[in-house]
Order: sequence, then C-alpha cells, then structure tokens
Amino acid sequence: MKIIVCLKEVVDPTLNIDFGLTNNVVFREGLPLKLNPADAAALSLALGIKNGSSSVEITLVSIGPERVEHYLRNGLALGADKAVRTSDDGFIGLSPWQKARLLTGVIKLLGADLVLAGLRSLDTASGQVGPLIAGWLDWPCVGGVVSVEFDGQRNSITLVKDIGRGEREKISCPLPAVVTVKGEGKLPYASLDKLIESKYSKITLLSPADLAISEAELRSDPTRITGLVFPRPALRNAPPLDSSLPAFDRILQLLAGGIARRKGLVLEGSGEELAERLFQLLKAEGVLRPAAGP
Repeated sequence: MKIIVCLKEVVDPTLNIDFGLTNNVVFREGLPLKLNPADAAALSLALGIKNGSSSVEITLVSIGPERVEHYLRNGLALGADKAVRTSDDGFIGLSPWQKARLLTGVIKLLGADLVLAGLRSLDTASGQVGPLIAGWLDWPCVGGVVSVEFDGQRNSITLVKDIGRGEREKISCPLPAVVTVKGEGKLPYASLDKLIESKYSKITLLSPADLAISEAELRSDPTRITGLVFPRPALRNAPPLDSSLPAFDRILQLLAGGIARRKGLVLEGSGEELAERLFQLLKAEGVLRPAAGP
C-alpha cells in the first residue's frame, strides 16, 4: 500500500509578542516556524500503519522553499521511504485551492492508495485542502480522524473519528481514500544514524510544469473569501446571586450573567482640562487615594 502524507510549515503560535514588538526586525524576519501539529499527527498514523505491515510505502510531500526539507528529512529518519517537494518562485501566499491543486498533481504522478493530511493548519485553519484533493481525485474523504487501521484482506481502512464532546465514530472506508487527521501528533525522536543518513537522502523536486499544471491554471483560483465569523467567547461562571434582592431583581441579575456591563465615558476639552478631569475621576472612583499622614 502506498501512503502519501502532506506536510505543511506554519508559524509557531508560541511566538513571544513582547519580544517581537520591541524588535521589529526579529518580529518580521525571525518568526519561529514548525511542522503543523495536525500534519505531524498524520505522519504518526502513517508510521503506525507501516509498523503493522511490511508492504507499506510512505511518501512525504510538502510545498515550499528549501527550508521545508528539514521536516521531510526528519520524516525520512523516522521511517518514511520517499520525500517530494514542489516549489516555484511564485509560491507565495497560495490559497487552499492552489495548494490542493498542486498536491493533487503530485498524487496523480506518484500514485497512492491513501492520502493523509492534517484536518486544518494553525495559520489559515481553512480545512479545505483535504476535501479539495478528494474532490479532484474523486475519492471518499473522512475528516477529524484520530486513528487508522489497515485491513489488507479487504483493501480498506477502519477509522475512528472525533465528532466532538468526547464522542467517537467508527467508520469503515474502502481504498483509495483521503483522510484528514485531527490532533497534535507527538513524533518520536529519530536515532542519530538515521538522522545522518537522512541528510544525504534524495528529495525529489517537482515544479508545476512537471505536474502538467500551467501557470494560468494555477492562478485561476475560483474560490473567494466572502466573510469571516469569529467564535463566540466561552461562557464564564457568574458570581453568586445576591439573596437579599427580590426575586425579580435576582432574575434580572441572572439574565445579565451576574456581571455588570461596562460603561464608557468620553472626555473632551484641552489637554489641561482633560488632565484635571481625569485626575478628579480617578479620585472619585477610588483609584487614586491621598497618601497617609506621618
């Protein structure tokens, strides 16, 4: 069985913002980068399948500049068999549609029975690449997977899918298929001899022309972002209700969440007037207090 694992480089979200703001050069040019955690989970599942079957071949595929070969070589040291990087000078700010088109070209060229990718990335988090690949290949796609088992006799896989709130769904899917993996994979440490060996391993470089994809086709992205919906803040526990209040007032307090709404005040006037009014306001609110006498 041939498995292709898609790997993506993302900005490490543990970036120290204070350090970046005090040093603009580091903030713009020294962003820490890492392998997308969901892609690492996909690679971990692929390695688990290979450990259970000697007939499994794993190929790693990534889009990006030469520096992404670090993740490919680390994957080779962990047990992957081949690595492919596709790159071009115009590969800056690619959309999910364009990335999926390139990855589909690689999959068609190399051939695969199973494609594993992260459910979503830490940067754009669109979750579109896997389903788009499946659509172009006309393969079934299962998302949010946390474990995979390969059945060689039936040429199928058994998947466990996370459907939220601690519930799991078990699915049997025929091959070929595209699977997007959920979670943060913890990859093992490769041995020193494997790391040294991977430094000299061949990584195949493919351009869009090698994939029979023209520049005009790649730029004709039909998808557009039409709106963004931000997540609602998590609910917070309200403080205990004041039992001395009448029932009606307690109901109002309960509906308000037990938290008084913030009030705003706009101050106008000259600089001296604003300073004086702000000083008096802070005194009235108890923020500034007179110093205690000797």
